[in-house]
Amino acid sequence: MKNSNDLIIKTFIVGYIETNMYLIHDTRTGIIIDPGFSENEADSVVKKLRREVSEIPIVILTHCHFDHISGCPVMKKEFNSKIYCHRLDEEKLVDPHKSGAIFFGVSGTPVKPDGYLEEGQVIKLNGSELKIIHTPGHTSGGISILLDGKYLFSGDTIFKDGIGRTDLYDGDYDIEISSIMSKILTLPEDTIIYPGHGPSTTVREERKNF
Repeated sequence: MKNSNDLIIKTFIVGYIETNMYLIHDTRTGIIIDPGFSENEADSVVKKLRREVSEIPIVILTHCHFDHISGCPVMKKEFNSKIYCHRLDEEKLVDPHKSGAIFFGVSGTPVKPDGYLEEGQVIKLNGSELKIIHTPGHTSGGISILLDGKYLFSGDTIFKDGIGRTDLYDGDYDIEISSIMSKILTLPEDTIIYPGHGPSTTVREERKNF
């Protein structure tokens, strides 16, 4: 779909547990959110991405569980992408135990971030703005990304009719609920939510669950 500044939002369902990887792009340049594709999918995913764009300078990680970060080494190699996450999630990016990779029987590949994303930070692309919102709970450094005030990429903080699990390393149920209530459900009700797994939803629909 296209947003108001003619950016295209494309969803790829990838990886070990059907993670939503998002490509936000114009005719040449894109930003990837959560490249959770597996090693076996890498060639296919890269080919699909090259059909859409020629440059992917930035990869944004909503959080650093293995199913959202496993394609990072490929993104760096194939597109020279810079990897960005919240500082509080860096330890998961480099430690397969804390990322959950070992827990799920997957061998993770440690990657160091190229920079950090903080509350209120803005990334610009073709006249559009991606605003970083710190939404901890699923992980301590979990973030959501608000595109042009209309589209929210929520990672695993909130799903359609559900929320992210909090029984993994440094998850906290009460903090997650607080993030949802104070930072997501306070957005305009027609805000479209693109979660880390499953179908999209809206703030209006999710308010009914709280």
